[in-house]
Amino acid sequence: MKKISFKKLFVPSLYLVAVLSVIGCITLTISGISKYLDEKKDFTYSVNGLIENDVQKVQGEETTNTISSSIIRPYKSDTVSVGRYFYDFEGEAVNQENAIIYYQNTYMQNSGVDYISDNVFDVISVLDGKVKSVETDDTLGNIIKVEHQKDIYTIYQGVDKVSVKEGDTITQGQVIATSGTSEINSNFKTSLHFEVYYKGSLIDPENFYTLNLNDL
Repeated sequence: MKKISFKKLFVPSLYLVAVLSVIGCITLTISGISKYLDEKKDFTYSVNGLIENDVQKVQGEETTNTISSSIIRPYKSDTVSVGRYFYDFEGEAVNQENAIIYYQNTYMQNSGVDYISDNVFDVISVLDGKVKSVETDDTLGNIIKVEHQKDIYTIYQGVDKVSVKEGDTITQGQVIATSGTSEINSNFKTSLHFEVYYKGSLIDPENFYTLNLNDL
């Protein structure tokens, strides 16, 4: 039998290894492309590029996107009614008469709306905001002042069981107190005197609820 030289076998073997390596790389590349094409079905595209469908929202993003632009009343109870209206200097005489406060032989124009009921009711924040102050006055009772966006301040006066303090951040609809009594509103069983300041000026709360924050 004729002997085959090792040198003659080495070169073909080297070529075979090289060919097999190339084939292996091509196979891996095709496999990777197929996997990518299968996985990309789980993605969607945006203007800025590829984004995952199940991307988690940044903490706080939902709150920002769902901030209400509507304004609610400072109570929820169906038993609450208006006991005394806001005094409108340009309003009709009959309405102005209903908005006069008589206290210690003195007549005063009502600077807000007095909400009354036969039963104690929860007082709630009409908007998200921050408590600027909580004070007690001998005549007016407990007073909560809240700062809101758009240069809006609300006053909750003559309340009881105050559940917030100065510096607290509160949300729309949060219970901040209950209705109460005060010297100036002693003729009501239980009440809330509510005032609204917009850009430093008093406005009628009954008109305030019809506004949209986006329009201010």
